[in-house]
This record gives sequence, C-alpha cells and structure tokens, in this order.
Amino acid sequence: MKIDKSRVNRILVITLSNVGDVILTTPVIATLKKEFPGSRIDVMVGPRGKAVFEKDPFVFKLIIYDKHMPLIAKRRLQLKLKKLRYDLVVDLRNTVFPLLISPRYRTATVQRFPPGVIHSMDKHLYRLKSLGITDLVRQSELYIPKEDEEFVGKLIRDEGLAGPIVVMNPGAKSHLKRWKADGFAAVADALADSCKADIVLVGLEEDAAVAEEVIKKMKRKCANFVNRTNIRQLAALLKRSRLLITNDSAPLHLGCAVGAKVLALFGPTDPKKYGPTGEFDSAISRKLHCSPCEKAVCEYNYECLGSIDPEEVCDAAKLMIEGYG
Repeated sequence: MKIDKSRVNRILVITLSNVGDVILTTPVIATLKKEFPGSRIDVMVGPRGKAVFEKDPFVFKLIIYDKHMPLIAKRRLQLKLKKLRYDLVVDLRNTVFPLLISPRYRTATVQRFPPGVIHSMDKHLYRLKSLGITDLVRQSELYIPKEDEEFVGKLIRDEGLAGPIVVMNPGAKSHLKRWKADGFAAVADALADSCKADIVLVGLEEDAAVAEEVIKKMKRKCANFVNRTNIRQLAALLKRSRLLITNDSAPLHLGCAVGAKVLALFGPTDPKKYGPTGEFDSAISRKLHCSPCEKAVCEYNYECLGSIDPEEVCDAAKLMIEGYG
C-alpha cells in the first residue's frame, strides 16, 4: 500500500514497554520525521519506556499504555484516540488499536519478515515498507536535555575522573544474561592498568548487589554510579565514555543511541537479533549446541556466558579503547 503523504498530518506510533526494546524502535520515529517533516507525531509507550520520550521535543504527545490497566480504562483510551483522528498509525506492538480507532492509513496487522531481516531494529523498520516507505533511517536515537548533560559533567568532575572512561554494566534484568562478576572485575583491573582507564559501574537499583560484588573482587578503585542517574543521564555518561562493556540489557541500546562504542556479552540471547549496531561495536558469544536458546531457564549450568574468558574480553576492549575498531 502506497500512501498519499500530503494527507498525513497526525501520526501515532505504538511502541513497546522495556527501555531497550523501545530504543530499538526509535529509528522508525526518525524515519517518520524525515518522511513527514510537517506532521505531528504522538507516541504510545509502556510505563517503563516512557523515560525515553519524556523530554523529546519532537514527540508532540506521549500516551502511556499499561497492559494491566482495567478494561474500562482501555476502552476510554480507545475512544480518546479515535477522537484524535489519526491519519497514520504505525503499530510496532501488534495491538488491536489500529483496527479500533480507524486511521486513514496503518501498518499491516500481520507482518511476515523475509529471511534476511533478523535484527529487531530491522524488523521494526521493515513494517514501514507496507506503507511504501523505503528510505529508512537505521540509527537509534535518544534526546538528551542540556540539564542532564550538565548533571553528568558535574558527576564526572566530583568523582575526579580524568582518564578515558570505561563504563561497565554488570547487571541485567535476567540473571541468565549476566556475565560473571569476577570476569568484570578482572577486565576492569586490566584496563585500569594497561589503558589508564577510569572504570565506572552503572545499573539500576536492583543491580546494586551485583555491582558491589564486582567492586569487592577488584584490586583497583572504580566509580559506582549504580542508581545515581536516570535514563537520559546514563545516556549522557555513555556519550562521554571511551567504551561500554555490557551484558544484553538496556544500556547496550542506550550506548548505540548516543554513538558510544559498545562491547556486548551474550549468552542465551542472539546478538544477530539484539546486538549492538555501531560500525565499530562488537559482541562476544559462545556458539554452543544449545545457544542461543532464548529460554528463561538454563539446562546446562550457564555455560554460554560462563565460558567467556576475561582475557578475550580484555583484548577486544583494548583494541576498541585504542581506536582500532
């Protein structure tokens, strides 16, 4: 279906919930901004992902959708959206809203992806092809307000960080995605010695125990920024870093959105689907008979992540810090 762009003034993008997943949908919004420069773009997002768009001046209206809200609240939301008379709805979540609010144009309800479209970012962008949009922007993005940049600048000065900043994210929502704490500690010590790097640990409140375990195993000092930044401030920190070493979690995609170099460690999930997207980024994983399994329970004692060697991670990190890709 090819659409008449002159008839598209109001656009609704229905995106996902988790921060990392939401960031992987931002290239769709970037593409729409380019294709429809005069149009208003509203975004529907889950409660956890709203921080990605809260301060974004290019998002006209932010609509929070909680799948656990009562049915009557969902009905009210449907009626509210219908009154806004959207010209185009791009649904990245496979909801029934496009069918219920009757936009002039909408993306395909059922989408099948060709074999070559593997990464989640590419799958989101591919949905636009059903509208005849082919000039796609394959770059995630995140708007960082000036006050968040300034906050991070002060944080760095207060901590006395003067060398190249290497950010490490040892946490992850699922424990199956977390590389071993002594591995992070060994790499942190090695990079502090060989590259004179300032090591900064980041994460959410629930990652505090994991970060403390890494700190206890380290011989060198590091800065602990766990639960000290919001999403945009963390992005500002990553923007200033020389390298991010991370498990498969939201900071990986935040780093890509701000152009940081990303070294990602993968276990049960597939880097071809969720890996970093920068030109000089890298992903380390083990090709075992069982991985990537993408299961919530491991049957083989976490061998996929456990067998990743700190020396291998350190060698890759040194190359990236020194600028050789």
